[in-house]
Amino acid sequence: MNNYKSNKLRAPATHRAVHASVRAKAARERKMAIKKIDAYSKHKLNANTAAHRAPRARARTASKPKQAPVMNAIQVHTPDVNALLENVVFSEFISKNIGKKAINVAKMLPDYPTDEKLAAALGIKINEVRRILNVLDSYGIARYDANKDSKGWLTFVWHIDADKLEELHNTVINDKHEDSSHKMPENCNDFFYCVKCYDDQKIILPFDAAFEAGFKCEGCSKALKQMSKEEVQAIFVQENAVSVA
Repeated sequence: MNNYKSNKLRAPATHRAVHASVRAKAARERKMAIKKIDAYSKHKLNANTAAHRAPRARARTASKPKQAPVMNAIQVHTPDVNALLENVVFSEFISKNIGKKAINVAKMLPDYPTDEKLAAALGIKINEVRRILNVLDSYGIARYDANKDSKGWLTFVWHIDADKLEELHNTVINDKHEDSSHKMPENCNDFFYCVKCYDDQKIILPFDAAFEAGFKCEGCSKALKQMSKEEVQAIFVQENAVSVA
C-alpha cells in the first residue's frame, strides 16, 4: 500500500518533469527557428536595400554632370591689338595725334621690339621711331624694359600694353562730347613745335619726343619752340587739324 502510494505520488512529479523538458526543448527550438527567420529576413532586407540603392546611386552618378576645372571655366580677356588699331576712327586718332607711321610701329612691335629693328623693318629714321615710341609711352599704350648688356650698354625692349590700348580705343570711340583729335598726354606740361613747318604739318611734340629729337625739327633741322600746355589747349580749340605727334 505504501509502495503504491509512493509510486502514485511520484508519478505527477515525473509527468511534470517530462512535460517541462519537452516545453524547454520546444522553447529552444522556437528560439532557434526565430533566430534563423530573423537572420534570413535581415539578409533579405540588406540584399533588397542594396539592390534598391544601387540603381539610384548609378542614376545620381550618371545624371550628375562632370565639373570642369576651375581654371578652364575662367576665360581671360585678351584684347586684339591689330583689331583695335584697324578701327577706322581709332586709327585716324592715332595718325593725327601720334603720327601716320605710328600704326605700323605699334603693329610691328611684337616682331621688332627695339627701335633699331623697327627702323630697319619700316625703312624710316631711328629718331622718328624713337619719337613715336615715346609718344606712345606718354599715352600709356607702349611700355619698355631696359636691359644692360655685358658692356654696360642699355637696350630698350618695347611692347604694346594691350589693356591700355583698348582703354584708349574705347574712350576715343565712345567720346561723343569732345573731338577725339584734341586728346593730349595728361602727364606732359611742356610742348614744342617748329615755327617754319607747323603751318604745313600741324605737329606739336610733347617734351619726351622733342628731347629725343634733340629739340630740332626733323623736317628742316631748325630749333623747336617751346609751348605751355595751356597754349596747346588754346590752339586745339581753334584748329581742328592740330595734333600732338
